[in-house]
Amino acid sequence: MTSSPLNLMGQPIDWPQFLETHHQWLRTIVRARIRDEAAVDDVMQDVAVAVLEQESRPTDPQKSFPWLYRIAVRQVVNHRRRGGRRRNREQRWAANQTTAGPENPRDWVLEREAEDAVNVALGQMDARDRELLMLKYTQGWTYRQLADRLGATVKTIEYRLLRARRELRARLRPLEEETDP
Repeated sequence: MTSSPLNLMGQPIDWPQFLETHHQWLRTIVRARIRDEAAVDDVMQDVAVAVLEQESRPTDPQKSFPWLYRIAVRQVVNHRRRGGRRRNREQRWAANQTTAGPENPRDWVLEREAEDAVNVALGQMDARDRELLMLKYTQGWTYRQLADRLGATVKTIEYRLLRARRELRARLRPLEEETDP
């Protein structure tokens, strides 16, 4: 059984009532650190839950106030951390969205299927041809850059890319015919 601070009569204090009695100054502490009123309400709920879930609470009434203060500040910090993680997640998600994307869900599904088909076809190709196509079309390298980096002539790169594109089209053609009604 957990111990509770004693009131003036030497009786254990009812923690829900104790929180209610000290709600206003705790709220002021939270509001000073968080400007959003809705967030203040959320943090105050977190404070109440944290206090009531604690296994060991102070037994000295005078130590209850700094203890409540520390819990309130800790809940504010936790709220800020959650908000920071949420913002980071949203920023990463937004960074991964290179285009607005189709508004029609059907178009989105078709785009995903096309991407999957291209990935499957690329996976079946020779590694050197796949590498050339990826460098050319995902990195935007020029024929000259490809030739310089891969130690070949521009003509060789042109020919290898031509051959790789033909092979990719040939691998995609059967997949395309499967989807036609």
